[in-house]
Amino acid sequence: MPARPAAGVHGDARPGSSLSEDVYWQLRQEIVRGELRPNQPLAEIDIAERLNVSRTPVRESMQRLAADSLVISRRRRWLVYEHSKQEIAEIYEVRLALEGYAARLASQRISDGQIEELARLRESAADDSQLTARVEHDEIFHRQLVTIAGNERLASMVAHNRNFAFNRQVASLYTPDDLAVSAAQHARLVEAVVTRDGDAAERTAREHIQSALEIIVARLP
Repeated sequence: MPARPAAGVHGDARPGSSLSEDVYWQLRQEIVRGELRPNQPLAEIDIAERLNVSRTPVRESMQRLAADSLVISRRRRWLVYEHSKQEIAEIYEVRLALEGYAARLASQRISDGQIEELARLRESAADDSQLTARVEHDEIFHRQLVTIAGNERLASMVAHNRNFAFNRQVASLYTPDDLAVSAAQHARLVEAVVTRDGDAAERTAREHIQSALEIIVARLP
């Protein structure tokens, strides 16, 4: 889902969606990307003012985020949930299965138009010199591959499992050499998908996610 303006969600609401739904996805994105940090307090009144909404959709969104294990209530206040390394490892193990198979499906179902779009997306990575830009590009890249796979149930499972992905906290753990390896893996993944090599696509996607997991487990405090 595209980023929403911090000043409010009214002008960016999706057709047919409720205000509560839009607030939920705005906050979820901010947490998953690491814009709202682990253990950061979340005051409903402050969020409502920032997003230019009443407290009701914020309160409803908090309940949903709690069900997603993204926020937790302690002493009558909400906090961004801090995942343990074991929980992070489990999330990435699920990613290995889901996104590895999604890459295989994408290689089987990609259209000519999607090949051109994926190639353009891959080329745009060269301009991602800033931390936030790298995070946003990684999110768009992986979401596009899942979209190409053409399985809505799989896409939904992938989206709801990305509780701890390549956010700014994770990106800060990468050295220049790590980033070069990650970019090379993206390139090989694109090549496998556009040449419709399912075995290589699944293998490369899993290798890419496994590499990220090893960096996180080794370096995350």
